[in-house]
Amino acid sequence: MSRTLSLAVAAAVLLIVAACSGGTATSPAPASLAPASEAPAGESPASESPASESPAASESAAAAGACAPSTEAGTVTATIANFAFSPATITAKVGDVVTWTNNDSTAHTATVKSDETCTTDNLASGAAGGIMFSAAGSYDYFCKIHPNMTGKVEVS
Repeated sequence: MSRTLSLAVAAAVLLIVAACSGGTATSPAPASLAPASEAPAGESPASESPASESPAASESAAAAGACAPSTEAGTVTATIANFAFSPATITAKVGDVVTWTNNDSTAHTATVKSDETCTTDNLASGAAGGIMFSAAGSYDYFCKIHPNMTGKVEVS
């Protein structure tokens, strides 16, 4: 009986470790990019009043295809080190590609919270990945592998 229990515990631990390892990185399909001036019926375009835009409105811009993974060289750079994004708040302009370089010994991602198709691949140590932002707004992001890692991109 004790041997059966030990085997069951060992199998459960192996499954948990395999699930947390991140697996093989795949590239998500790029989100379609719609002009910021287009908005669903009944909503005003995000570009009409960026100064008074609420966080919820700017986050909805990401869901409308305002960002996409990019392999282009970053116009704005950031780093990942000690399980943290640096700088914590990134300032960019519409059309910029933000590139994160992983300086940790474990893999990380940078993933926009409101649109998880706006993400980097799993970035191994020393690797870099980027996201292009095509609409102004405030974009909260996190690491899919370590969700306690968070940051923000402010696009004007």
